[in-house]
Amino acid sequence: MKTALKLFVAVFFILAAVRVTEAQTCTLSGKVRYSDNNEIVTSGVVKLFNSTGTVIATVPINQQGDWIIVAVKGLLGNDLIGFPNIEPEEDYVPTGYPDKTDPAMFTHIDIQDNISGLDIYVQRSSVNMRPGVTSNINGVVLSNNVPVSDAVIYVKQGEEYIGFGVTNSKGEYKINNIPEGDYILIAHKVGSESSQRVISINENNNRSVNFSLAAKTGNIANANPYEFVLSQNYPNPFNPNTVISYSIATEGNVTLKIFNSAGQQVRELVNANQNAGVYNVEFNASSLSSGVYFYRLDANGFTATNKMILVK
Repeated sequence: MKTALKLFVAVFFILAAVRVTEAQTCTLSGKVRYSDNNEIVTSGVVKLFNSTGTVIATVPINQQGDWIIVAVKGLLGNDLIGFPNIEPEEDYVPTGYPDKTDPAMFTHIDIQDNISGLDIYVQRSSVNMRPGVTSNINGVVLSNNVPVSDAVIYVKQGEEYIGFGVTNSKGEYKINNIPEGDYILIAHKVGSESSQRVISINENNNRSVNFSLAAKTGNIANANPYEFVLSQNYPNPFNPNTVISYSIATEGNVTLKIFNSAGQQVRELVNANQNAGVYNVEFNASSLSSGVYFYRLDANGFTATNKMILVK
């Protein structure tokens, strides 16, 4: 009888613990796609970072491009980043939600309830630019003389991503197979100020490039973007829904309008005073015919226009 009672009590507390755990957690989920053509990404991982840049969850991307994370409720200002596998080398670079490499431009996630549809649109790397003789880049990333792990160092020529490296627990990184030429190296880390260097690579000239990153001050979760940007809509082409993302550097009146190929306004999506930050606006074109359309952002003297294609 005592044994049965002990068993009952044990089972009761186990079930109670499970219920408490379920009440304190929720799920984040979405897909990973390429930003240029909406194609599904079928390998790699998605990492969840808190506002100080610590990795709190890592999950694989499956063959259908899906990922799902179980996280603790109440965490504010978190960031999601899609990472390719290092071996074999993939054709995209680490990209934050929804489609940026700079943490200052990420859309932060507050974990209060289950959230689905957190699709990450990764930036392609130009692996076709690597024929012939190449060199390697390596170095260390520190913050106040302390090694920085999980920092991403991007290699760029203009707007093209040529390669990347990720620091280990010792702050070390290595980027292989970079052709000779002039490059911009940018070191990003969630919760830290970014840093960049301009370097030249010669044949068989392995380069050592170190970075020192300063921690961001203030409330990271509420940090504002530092520039005006109008991003390419995703997906594109689309039918009939697409998302337009933009950021504004200072508070002011913002308008976002849609025009057809003849220059006629067909929709006004935004006309309001907005604070500095990153915004995502969904556009439903179910009432419009197939064709080329343009969307224009006007904010505090900044104007930008991008093209999008509706295919029905």
